[in-house]
Amino acid sequence: MSYFWHEPYWLPRNVTWPEVPSKFADLMVPIYLAIPLVIIRIIWESTVGVTYLYFRTNAYASRKNVTLLGCMWEHMTGGFASLSRAKKILECFWRFSYYTFAFLYGLYVLKDAPWLYDVKECWIGYPFHDLPRSIWWYYMIETGFYYSLLIGSYFDVRRSDFWQLIVHHIITIFLLSGSWTINFVRVGTLILLCHDVSDVFLEGGKLVRYDAHNKNMTNFMFVLFFTSWVLTRLIYYPFIVIRSAITEAADLIQPDYVIWDLGLSPPYAPRMIVFALIALFFLHIFWTFIILRIAYRTSTGGQAKDVRSDSDSDYDEEEMARRERKRLLKKKKNKNKVSPSTEDEEEEEEEGEKNDRKARLRRAPRRE
Repeated sequence: MSYFWHEPYWLPRNVTWPEVPSKFADLMVPIYLAIPLVIIRIIWESTVGVTYLYFRTNAYASRKNVTLLGCMWEHMTGGFASLSRAKKILECFWRFSYYTFAFLYGLYVLKDAPWLYDVKECWIGYPFHDLPRSIWWYYMIETGFYYSLLIGSYFDVRRSDFWQLIVHHIITIFLLSGSWTINFVRVGTLILLCHDVSDVFLEGGKLVRYDAHNKNMTNFMFVLFFTSWVLTRLIYYPFIVIRSAITEAADLIQPDYVIWDLGLSPPYAPRMIVFALIALFFLHIFWTFIILRIAYRTSTGGQAKDVRSDSDSDYDEEEMARRERKRLLKKKKNKNKVSPSTEDEEEEEEEGEKNDRKARLRRAPRRE
C-alpha cells in the first residue's frame, strides 16, 4: 500500500503528504453523510414535497378521498420507492431543492475567493492552499450528495439515460475524491458551482411543467435552463476551467510537467484529474444533443419536456395499471373468500390491456 501512496505518483516533486492541507481520511465523511442525506431526502419529499404536489399539481387528482396527511404517510412509509407520477415529481423536487441550496451555499463560500475571478489562482501556490472550514463542509456535503444519488438510483424511477447518469455520478465522485486527495480543491469548487447553477434551472423547469397552474411558463423556463447550460457547461467549463487546467496548471504544478505526456511521467494524479474533467465534458455533449431534441420539439409547436421520460412514462403508466389490476384481483379474492375462476382472471387481464391500449392512444401525438 505504501507503494500506491508513493508521493511522486500523486504530488509535485519534493512535496510530502504531511505538507498537503487536505487529508485523504476526510473522504470517509461523505460516505457517512450519504445515508443521512437519503433520510433527509425522504423526509423532505414526504413533507414539503408532497405538500407542493398536493396543491400545485395533478399528481393525486385521480385518487378519490385522499388527504394531504395520507399522502405524506404513504410516501414516507414506502412510496419513495414506488413507481408513480408523484414519485417522479418528488425526485425532481428534491434535486431542485438540493441544487438551489448547494448553489447558494457555494456562492456564499466562494464570494471572497480569488480563484472565483481568476482561475489561474487555482494553481498558484499549489499544493499548499489552505482549506477554510466552510470550504471543507462544502466539499464534504457535495461529495456525500453524489454518493446519496448512487444509493437513490436503486429506488428512483429508471430513465432512458440511467447508465449515463450512473457514469456521471461515478466520474463526479472520482473527481471530487481525487481532487481532495491532491488538494485540487479550488478548481473543484468552480466545477461544482458551474454545474449546480444549470441544474437549478433544469429541475426548476421540470417542476414548472408539472405545475398545473404555471404550464405557460414551461418554455420560458426551458430558455433560461438552456442559456445557463450553454454558458456554464459548454463555454465556462471547457474554455475557462479545462483550458486553464491544460495550458496553465502544468508549469505551476511542476516546471517540467507536461499534461499530455503519453509516457505518463510523474506525478500521475493531476494528469488523471484533467483527463476526467475532459471525460465529463463529453457527457455534457451527450446531454446537449438530448436538450437540442427538446428545443426542436418546442420550436415546432410543442411544449418543452424532459425527453428522457418519453419511453419511461409509458412504462410507468402501464406498470401502474398492471399493479392496479393485481390489487383489484386480490381484493376480489378476499371479498369472495374463494379463488376466482381462470376465466375471470383472463377477462380482468383483457380489460386491463384494452385500457392500456386506449391510454397509449390518448398519449400518442397527433399527426398532421
